[in-house]
Amino acid sequence: MEAPTTGAPLPRAQYERVFAVLERCDAARTIPEFKELVLDSLASAFSYRNLTCFAGQTIKDAFTDRTPSLRGSCVTSWPGYRDRWHEIDVLSSDESCRILSREGLSDIDRLRTVPAWGREYIDGHMRQWGYRSSAIMHLRFPRGGHALVGLTDPEPRLIDDASAASLRLLSRHLSAISRRIPDEVTAPPVLSGRLRDVAALVGEGRANREIAETLHLSLDTVKKYVSRVLAATGCRSRAEYVARFHVPAAH
Repeated sequence: MEAPTTGAPLPRAQYERVFAVLERCDAARTIPEFKELVLDSLASAFSYRNLTCFAGQTIKDAFTDRTPSLRGSCVTSWPGYRDRWHEIDVLSSDESCRILSREGLSDIDRLRTVPAWGREYIDGHMRQWGYRSSAIMHLRFPRGGHALVGLTDPEPRLIDDASAASLRLLSRHLSAISRRIPDEVTAPPVLSGRLRDVAALVGEGRANREIAETLHLSLDTVKKYVSRVLAATGCRSRAEYVARFHVPAAH
């Protein structure tokens, strides 16, 4: 493994963390499993608590992912981000996207400029949830896809120089691992009636309450249908169902 091309060599402890993440993620057999292992291994090796993994055909598209993998307080803050804030995420700026493509890591504390709408995001979404740090690691996925691994925290300057160098290194090597994983789109089993309707909305990332309102069903009925959809498709969770069977609409 090559050391970072700029700055001082990584401390041994940082290399050990990097290797721990790579070793764990190298066991992934599918892209959905890979996404989950990336978040779990970053939490274990680096003690990052609040994590997200968005995916899309471009870096910009990834910010609109409606079915990301989530950890920590991001599970709770996600609905508001999805409905209001993702369009003005400060790390979606042109400068940040260029940095992500070139270096594999963009950190709010290292941006040279913050647009006015980015300041609104900081004062709104980040302040609401007590976040004082925000960074994104970029991964290249099979078939030209992209993933963004978000790291947020109440602590200021979560990503120090050594951690930033480690994450840039991980960006390159995790991208290489992901591109070796078969990326097959599996056709879901044929469902009928309400099961088909519920499955379609689950695939769009809709919550149970949204599905109930859309289909004019009770919340308890929707929960039963969702359980039957997961059982019929062999999925352990809604996230797995979306990852395996949902094909985003073309733009």
